[in-house]
Amino acid sequence: MAPDEMLDLARRTAELLVERTENLAASGAWDGEFKQGLEQLLPPEPPEQGRPAEEVLELRGIERADSIGLDAHKWFFQPYEAGCLLVKDAGTLEDAFAVPHDMLQDTIWGANHPNFSDRGLQHSRSFKALKIWMSVQTFGMSAFRRAVSLGLELARRAEDYIRKSRVLEILNPASLGIVCFRVCTLDAGLDETSVDRINRKVLARLFWEDRAFISSTNLKGTFSLRMCIVNHTTTWDDVRGTIEAIERFGAEALDQRRA
Repeated sequence: MAPDEMLDLARRTAELLVERTENLAASGAWDGEFKQGLEQLLPPEPPEQGRPAEEVLELRGIERADSIGLDAHKWFFQPYEAGCLLVKDAGTLEDAFAVPHDMLQDTIWGANHPNFSDRGLQHSRSFKALKIWMSVQTFGMSAFRRAVSLGLELARRAEDYIRKSRVLEILNPASLGIVCFRVCTLDAGLDETSVDRINRKVLARLFWEDRAFISSTNLKGTFSLRMCIVNHTTTWDDVRGTIEAIERFGAEALDQRRA
């Protein structure tokens, strides 16, 4: 299922869940299919400077969620592991996980000093949030916003480039930092099985020749190349060079097929 279809499904699912349950949980993982759809959950606020308005519209609805799962190792550019759960009411977690132990009774001392073992499965846990806190203190949130906006812009530019290509075909409009496409020409006269084989060959060649790393997915049964731009050091030259390599490999594969 394509990313935009997942977003639409997530909105309709959210409405159904709100009607039938008291709590709505959402996940913000960028690469999971259903999770990716639930990434829409950001407040419908005016666009920030450098933040495209269409992405804000895609992400509207977050205010309806009681909890939101985030993976900071993606567009917060953190090393593993950096999972995060935001909740409206911390008592919700404590209702689920808190188990009183006499040996931990002293954790109630002091205001705003929660016992984190009451809010999750782990008793002994490292300070996982330290790297995120230090990153924000060092670079500021504006740097992260600019980095995310760059990924969005590069994905849109990639889509525009692919649409003008005589060798490539867009399978789904750019959604967040993801572009799905394939090698395919209208005049090639190939069936879907042959097109699928060509794209798998192109993907393998791209990988083994160390040009770039992209993944693949299936959209309604169609094999698709999947470019996901989530590195803050990526430039348009990197993206264009990758697409040009795919065009070249694709054209060679098509020529071999016609021969």
